Amino acid sequence: MEKCCCPQYMIRISAKDFRLTKSQKKLLKKVHRYLSTGEKPWKGLEKVKPNSAGSVSVDMETTHCKPIMALTDGVSQERPAVPFCDNNDAHCLFTEIVDKNKPVEKFTSERKPPIKGSGPNSEKPKCGKAKQRRLERKRQKLAAQANIDPSEVILLPKKPAEKTIEDFLNGPMPDQPAHRLEVRLVRSPPGQQSDEFSKSFDTTFLVYHRYQTVIHQDPDDKPDRQQFQRFLVDSPLQTGHQGGKSPHEYGSFHQQYWLDDKLIAVGVIDILPSYVSSVYLYYDPVYSFLSLGTYAALREIAFTRNLMAVDPDIQFYCMGYYINSCPKMRYKANFSPSFLLCPKTYTWQPVENCRPKLECNAYSRLDETNAVDEDGDVDLASVAVLFKHQALTYSLYQMLCPNRKQDEAEVQEYSRLVGRKCSRSILLYRQSSK
Repeated sequence: MEKCCCPQYMIRISAKDFRLTKSQKKLLKKVHRYLSTGEKPWKGLEKVKPNSAGSVSVDMETTHCKPIMALTDGVSQERPAVPFCDNNDAHCLFTEIVDKNKPVEKFTSERKPPIKGSGPNSEKPKCGKAKQRRLERKRQKLAAQANIDPSEVILLPKKPAEKTIEDFLNGPMPDQPAHRLEVRLVRSPPGQQSDEFSKSFDTTFLVYHRYQTVIHQDPDDKPDRQQFQRFLVDSPLQTGHQGGKSPHEYGSFHQQYWLDDKLIAVGVIDILPSYVSSVYLYYDPVYSFLSLGTYAALREIAFTRNLMAVDPDIQFYCMGYYINSCPKMRYKANFSPSFLLCPKTYTWQPVENCRPKLECNAYSRLDETNAVDEDGDVDLASVAVLFKHQALTYSLYQMLCPNRKQDEAEVQEYSRLVGRKCSRSILLYRQSSK
């Protein structure tokens, strides 16, 4: 990692302790509002842009503008279009067209003296907020019960219970919502594919192709079916249960988001015995206004928490790799609590403690303690190798091939990367001489 220009750090989130930020709560409310009422997020400032002459140009189609008619000497003339709002449009954008050559008149107003007798009655108590009045009545009541002075009564404010991610996702919907969103989990690996995945394969690929060409600006011929199959469908993981704990099978899956029976996004995930790993996400760019990248990550965190309720071994949601210098990846650190894997000690460190170090150096030791990687001390003789279809230790392999001491440096580097435990459980392939 120290030789890379952009070191990649593994990042994971504690599903049990996950806390929503204010922006994430706003996003969940935005999607819920769209599903309930069909109301789209509005960004009016993007629709009005000054042209080269300095005047304002308005997009008639996207800002719901209609021309207005003005009477000049009894003849109707069409004036420049300005945004028009009716009762059915929840979002309006008002643009004022100002003639720069015409002097702006200042508006001034004189303050009129109050009418006699219209002021507050000094004999009555001052007005206050209803909440404060209720607290004062409660203080008086408690003081009377305890026969003490009201000033001695201390009322501790009640902290409202913080809403969880499930509260936002499972919020009440109207009987006839504007849109219906369905999330389907389908098996994707060849030979293990579910019928739902096979039937929707063509639709899934079209969404992927549209995402790669529009969002990532790939040429039209680059994201073909073979590349899609190799990248997001083929998987070495075997689908199956482990101990019958989890309600879902382990392995590779596609989490499909269907909006009104139309596929708009797909999240590729791996369900493993200890965590859920996010592999990739692609979506229809037409629905970018829903911030589907962050929304899908929140959905996958909620899915991990759902699995954790029946299988306590699944505690983490892995978001792949984090590159601090890459703007497209820094959003991963906004999920709390997040942890980065230290490349020296292989311990998980809070991301808020790691970011200052990564701002100074792209590659850095994240663990501030004197801890060492105990699993990194590997006895080279005990490394497992595969030679001529037989599992051997490296010491026995050296005895059989005494002239192959030149690969000792390669085996030593391999054992240092995978660690003591993996070096004894994974077979390192050694090619036989011809």
